[in-house]
Amino acid sequence: MHKLQQQYQEQIQELVDACVRVAELGYVTSHGGNLSYRVAENVVLITPTKVAKRKIKFDDICLIDMAGNVLFAKEGRKPTGETPFHLRIFNKRPDVKGIVHAHPPVMTGFAIASTDLLAVPTLPEPIIEVGPMLTVPYEEPLTEALAEAFDDKLAYANAFLMKNHGALVVSTEGVERALDFFEMMEAAAKSLLVAKLLGGVDPLSKEDVQNLERTMKTRNLPMPGAPGKVSGLVELFFDRKK
Repeated sequence: MHKLQQQYQEQIQELVDACVRVAELGYVTSHGGNLSYRVAENVVLITPTKVAKRKIKFDDICLIDMAGNVLFAKEGRKPTGETPFHLRIFNKRPDVKGIVHAHPPVMTGFAIASTDLLAVPTLPEPIIEVGPMLTVPYEEPLTEALAEAFDDKLAYANAFLMKNHGALVVSTEGVERALDFFEMMEAAAKSLLVAKLLGGVDPLSKEDVQNLERTMKTRNLPMPGAPGKVSGLVELFFDRKK
């Protein structure tokens, strides 16, 4: 075992488990999706290119630095081609540790339809745990332009619809928690789809959203988005600038 694998053994296994889980949930197909986990200031664990997530093993995980240089990868493995947007997010959001990008059917449908329903305050848990899910403009996969597309939204949310592409969720706690949030948002998308089919979506009011800050304090939850960027949930959902 490489010394870096030994040093970050627990975190590598967490990433492997998340890969298998995201496949079991049906959020990825073929070689799609990619996950990463920042485990030190200049060490990132990231999934390899062209390996199905359900088949990911411990030795498949690549270790890179924040410049994208490979610190360790077994023979035949190299980091995902989407590495640029993972590293750009980590650079722009120093608080983020885990990133999950996948193509869940319902959220991806929202991304194709260009609906902002997941940015509307409707359900308490997504509001206080994740924040609004903001749409990132379409850019060609594997490009620096795709990485840059997140810049205007990144400070105001922890979840993003990638137009005509998929979804991405981040966490300040790690990749397992990022996947928990990913599941939460896909469940919210299903509920909103049902609501639309039943006649419409009835959002929470500003007062309702303001009152949820009490719940956040009780549970000691951080404000979604970049630390210190907004004053509270009302600004985040109703008065944000982006």
